[in-house]
Amino acid sequence: MSNGLLKSWLFGIALWLAAVLAFALYSVEASRQRLGDELTVAGRTLHRLISQRAAQHDAHMTSLIALADDTEPARLDATRQVMESVARFYPRIAWLALVSLDDKAGLDATATTRSNDAHVPMIEVPAGGGEDLSPLRDAIKGQQRGKVEAYAGRNGRYLLAKRAQAPSNAALVLSIDARHLLEPEERPPWAHMRLTLHNHLLVDLPAEETASATASFVAPARFESTIDSVSQRISLSLERRMSTETLLPMRQLIGFATMAGLASFALMFALRQRAAVQRSLKSTQEAEARALLQERQALLAHASRVNAMGELASGIAHELTQPLTAMLSRSQAALRLAGADRPDIGLISEALEVNVREAKRAGEMLKRMRDYASNRAPEPVTSAINGIVAEIAALTGADLERRGIQLKLDLTKEGPEADVDPIELEQVLHNLIRNAADALENAQTVRPQIEIETLAAGDELEIIVRDNGPGIAANAFPKLFQPFFTTKADGMGLGLSLCETLIERVDGAIEAQNAPDGGAWFTITLPRTQKRETL
Repeated sequence: MSNGLLKSWLFGIALWLAAVLAFALYSVEASRQRLGDELTVAGRTLHRLISQRAAQHDAHMTSLIALADDTEPARLDATRQVMESVARFYPRIAWLALVSLDDKAGLDATATTRSNDAHVPMIEVPAGGGEDLSPLRDAIKGQQRGKVEAYAGRNGRYLLAKRAQAPSNAALVLSIDARHLLEPEERPPWAHMRLTLHNHLLVDLPAEETASATASFVAPARFESTIDSVSQRISLSLERRMSTETLLPMRQLIGFATMAGLASFALMFALRQRAAVQRSLKSTQEAEARALLQERQALLAHASRVNAMGELASGIAHELTQPLTAMLSRSQAALRLAGADRPDIGLISEALEVNVREAKRAGEMLKRMRDYASNRAPEPVTSAINGIVAEIAALTGADLERRGIQLKLDLTKEGPEADVDPIELEQVLHNLIRNAADALENAQTVRPQIEIETLAAGDELEIIVRDNGPGIAANAFPKLFQPFFTTKADGMGLGLSLCETLIERVDGAIEAQNAPDGGAWFTITLPRTQKRETL
């Protein structure tokens, strides 16, 4: 098996395993979320039902204690009848009693039920099946009148007690069977339910649907809440255990694994076919890319020149204003001389000569602008480097003067020549000058200055552009000539990359460094055109 085929097989298997694992994790999480949501809904439902029944207990206490506020026989008989009705219709109320809290002897002869013991109920429903209230007598006697208090009982029961209003010294006691707070069909069979009152466990009912013996890797889901009752602060707790089979159905997992395996191998085959097609197209695309590269570079250079001309427009307009103003002034003077009785031909000729000189000067300015912004194909020609430097200095001088930056030229007297495209070299120099000017202006350098120097040594010549600004950051040097790298907030990062491309096109090189005394220093190195000796 070839190395490429083995990699394809390994990729397909890895892709299949990743898909199965992702499906398993998704299934577990979805099942866990669904089962947890079911538990929450069931818990809220049970919470609402128990809260409603607790409110019914408070209502029974209020109505019954109102009937038993005295010991009249007729009143006690009515109370007994109501208590019997409540016990008959509400099975969870296991026992009701009206007791006397008087420490003296029992009730008088008018009472339906007599007692010489204050702990024996005056009314008991059902009779003889109640709770021993002796341990709670002092607590009940100390209750605030009219307020219901709950006490933990035995065998899953809890007691509710309420004292009658003065002057009665009676109290009503209800024994609630917490196991009947919910009907069997109301409790979810898959939940382990606990009811507690004052940290005393009243009900502990395990789940009827037992989970599988297989260990689960997910913790049980829980719901805990205290019912909405001031007197009966019963805490409801539901717990649901989640088995592995519930969280991750094996049939679905096997089905997905089969489908994912087929899809993975189909994808692997398609990728191999696609790779073969891409390899066959790669050489064609590379050839087309090489063919388009020069055209795109030319378009980029032209766009950069046009953009630069927009930046120079204000300076050029300022320069053109001077010759035009001079021509206007001289022309007006010539008109006045021509209209005199004895026209002075000498002065008129002098004015016209000035107009001719200023018109040529304006024309030279426009020619520089037209040549610089032209989109002609680059044609390297033997060019005087000092002349190109002087030309770009004339183009940028007005803008630099407006920004308060001095431009200094230090040109070698040898007058070196190189085979370059003048417009493209002007563009490179303009980019370097503009970058230096922006750096000087942003740093607010005192007495800002840009210097352009030309040197000739052997078979090479150098053009050095330096400034006295803050220099180049150390971390910027590795990426300085990379496309789209810029340190300007509004820059595109194409200027220096384009400069490097244009210089390398004529077998030159461009380097950047920081000057020892401060400022940035760019050096352009070009092959020097050797002058041919004439015979």
